[in-house]
Amino acid sequence: MTPARGVVLMVLGTLALAASAAMISAIDGEPLSVAAWRCLLAVPMLLPLAAWELLRRPGPARVPPRTLIGAVVAGVALGVDYSFYNTSITMIGPGIATVLINIQVVILPLIAWALEGVRPMRQLALITPLMLAGVALTAGALDLENLQLAGVLAGLAAGTGYALYLAIIRRTAPRAPRRHRSAPFTILSLVCLSAGVTTALTAAGLGRLEVPQGLQEWAPMLALAFVGQVLTYLCFNIAMTAISETASSTLMLLSAVFAVALAAILFADIPSAWQLVGCAMIIGGAWWTAVAARRRAGGAVPPTLPVDDPAGRRSRSPR
Repeated sequence: MTPARGVVLMVLGTLALAASAAMISAIDGEPLSVAAWRCLLAVPMLLPLAAWELLRRPGPARVPPRTLIGAVVAGVALGVDYSFYNTSITMIGPGIATVLINIQVVILPLIAWALEGVRPMRQLALITPLMLAGVALTAGALDLENLQLAGVLAGLAAGTGYALYLAIIRRTAPRAPRRHRSAPFTILSLVCLSAGVTTALTAAGLGRLEVPQGLQEWAPMLALAFVGQVLTYLCFNIAMTAISETASSTLMLLSAVFAVALAAILFADIPSAWQLVGCAMIIGGAWWTAVAARRRAGGAVPPTLPVDDPAGRRSRSPR
């Protein structure tokens, strides 16, 4: 996987993520239940592909245990993200909750700094507030009058859970591609199962677990599972192994831009001037990140880190 392809996959994943948000609004179901079912229903879609994948990897080519364990743990982190995000929405509204969950744009580079010594770019101190402000504008009205501390903390916990999911998936991927071939379907199957169980247990514990009734309720849920879980996270999981935390976290914010565009196309929801300004701020921040990363690397590589060498060691960008 080259960095350029990783960027393309990440952008496609953010587009699918934005599409899933539109599908969720159309379903209009209990949020925690929808989150649980979108994960659980993705598992049978992935199992045949996962079985085919494992049969092609006998002996030394099998998926390393650390990768399988990492997928399960990452799934729990994703389930925590879903649970806290939906809780945050009910307490402080979707606008502020959407801004808070994107705290991953700060956490992911800090994880890379703490674990691998990859110091974040100084420009992020300006880029991050710019892009988060853009997310706030694209989200629409922000209910600041009814702001609750518990809701804010839930939103921050959701963003932290999401950042941990991405960081775990990246760091538990096979490090020697010639010996251990990637197994994206197997990994995503475990992620979806783990995330679905985590979210379902949360929903059941809060008395909010609902079971869809009839084909008219199951059909949109199946479509959401395919778009929101299978497509979105296949793109994310594969892309995360080829690009840096800084690149991936900023590219994910493009989902807010895609959400505005899809709302206009699918629902004739014409964006306001402020929403368009927010989109411009997000796109500008992503471009600024790309330029800054390229300059930091001396123009030698695209704005993505790291690249695996044939021996499985990871190169680092110059600091």
